[in-house]
Amino acid sequence: MKNFVRVTDKINQIIFNFLAVLFGVVALLTLYQVFARYILNSPLTWSEEIIRSLMVWIVLLGTAIALRKGLLISVETVLHIVPKGIKLILNTIIIILNIIYMFLLLKYGIEIMQSLHGQTSGALDLPVNLSYAAIPAGALYSLINCLVVIIELISKDSKGDDTHDRPIIS
Repeated sequence: MKNFVRVTDKINQIIFNFLAVLFGVVALLTLYQVFARYILNSPLTWSEEIIRSLMVWIVLLGTAIALRKGLLISVETVLHIVPKGIKLILNTIIIILNIIYMFLLLKYGIEIMQSLHGQTSGALDLPVNLSYAAIPAGALYSLINCLVVIIELISKDSKGDDTHDRPIIS
């Protein structure tokens, strides 16, 4: 199990760096799009489509990393005032709800991709599935990170480790 956690964390780091590069590409394309429109008076027809698709991928893959690190928005006050046993139960419920949500997102994301098969985007004439593939990919990646969180939650509880002040997952 420790190897699974270690490998997942290594993949998280690689994907995090990749997302940083994608975010840089989005920023540069946005700046160039504004420059082309207002300075060159020649707006780009393709950049908005790429920016939108990249932002979808950044958000959905970034959500999985935020889920792993416990950085999603949450109400932590309750977890700070309840005893350790209740905190474990609440964290477990939160994890289970996240798993259910991600499983549904995976299932319906695949259905959406199948229903859009053969459609292409307007400006670049690329398959629309490329953008919508971010939904099941992000959900699957989030499910993997949920498993890592469960493993850590169980291993911390079995060691009696109560040094984790903030919720493991939100």
